[in-house]
Amino acid sequence: MANERNFLAMRVLLALTFAALAGATQASDGRPPEPSSCQFTAFVEETDPAGLNVRAAPSASAKVLGTLPPVWSDRSGLRVRARVSVTASAKGWFKIRDAVDDDMLTGQPPRPTYQGEGWVSGRKLVVKSQANIGRTGPVASAPEAVRLKDDLLFDGDAAIAAGRLVDCRGDWAQVEYEEARFSAGLRSLLITAPAVRADVRKGRFRVWLDRICGIQETSCDGP
Repeated sequence: MANERNFLAMRVLLALTFAALAGATQASDGRPPEPSSCQFTAFVEETDPAGLNVRAAPSASAKVLGTLPPVWSDRSGLRVRARVSVTASAKGWFKIRDAVDDDMLTGQPPRPTYQGEGWVSGRKLVVKSQANIGRTGPVASAPEAVRLKDDLLFDGDAAIAAGRLVDCRGDWAQVEYEEARFSAGLRSLLITAPAVRADVRKGRFRVWLDRICGIQETSCDGP
C-alpha cells in the first residue's frame, strides 16, 4: 500500500514538473500569437497634425516606418480620412498597406502618405459597414447582437465615428462602439443584446460587422 501511494505521489510530481517546464518554455519563447488574416478597407481616424505612426510590428515601441495623414476637414464640416487596406490583426493592432490620401474629396494636393506595409493601432481606425445587424461572431450564422431600427445601416457619419477596430477575420471586422459618440436619436434606434456589453467598459459594446464599404462619399451600392 505504501509503495502504491509513493508511486502515485511520484506520478503527480512528474506531471506537475512537466507542466511547469512546458509553461516556462512557452513563456521564454515569447513569440506573439499568429495574426488573424483579414481583407477589407478601413479609414484613419487621427486628429494629431503629425499624423498616425505606422510601425514595423504590432507594438507601440516598434520602429516607425512612416506616417499616415490626419483627418482633413473644411469649414462646411466635411471630413475626409485616409483609407488603408487591412490584411491582418494582432492584439488590437492592424497590418495595413496601400494607404491613400483622398485628394479627389479634399480638392487639395495629396499629403505625404506611407504606402508600404506596417502596423497601426485599431484605436485609430474606423470602418463603414452597410450592414444593419451586428453579430456575436464573424460568421453570418452567429447570433444577432445589435440591430438598428428602421433598416438603418452602420454607414452613417455618426456610426462610423463612434466605433474603433478591435479585431478582424476575413472580411469581417469587430468594432467597439462608444454609445456617447452616437447622437441621441441614433442611440434610441439601437437594439443590443446583453452579450455585446460583456468584458468592455461601461457605455460601450462590441459587435462583428460584414459588408464593409471602402468608399467614403457614397454607398458601395450607390452610383
